[in-house]
Amino acid sequence: MSDQNSNPPEGAGAQGAPQGAEGQQEPPIVIHGQYVKDLSFESPHAPGILANMGQAPQLDIQLHVGARPVQQDQQPRLFEVMLKLRATAKQQERTAFVIELDYGAVVTLGSMIPEDRIEPVLLIDVATLIFPFARRMVAEISREGGFPPVLINPVDFVSLYRQRKAQEQAGRQPAGTA
Repeated sequence: MSDQNSNPPEGAGAQGAPQGAEGQQEPPIVIHGQYVKDLSFESPHAPGILANMGQAPQLDIQLHVGARPVQQDQQPRLFEVMLKLRATAKQQERTAFVIELDYGAVVTLGSMIPEDRIEPVLLIDVATLIFPFARRMVAEISREGGFPPVLINPVDFVSLYRQRKAQEQAGRQPAGTA
């Protein structure tokens, strides 16, 4: 057997990615922690609504994604990404329950991510990574509240981001322009 070293030469990183002092490739995204910032469950018509649950309630789910820097103009680039979920269930025009969840993560973005890509990385990539945990919490809270678990469908964060950018562009256009 030959004793060949399959590691790249010292100082070289995969695909030109920057390396730390010990030759380790710097990860593009590091999630330091995920947390519940705010959580609310209301069932204003319980227990009566639970006794009359003949069919599945009508669900309205709203999702907002936001991000903000935790540290301004410092390295590493530390951000908070927040998913704000609101699930409202109605049974024959009566509110069965309302769940409001603010689910966040503290993340560092590696230096290989250019400044013009920070917003999409936070609002698309990081949101995609933390969404399953927020989704699970909504399902568990609805189940613990005495209702069937709310299973939120997967979210296309790319489309959500594009819609957001289109709305921002439309809001910036002067009145009377197309």
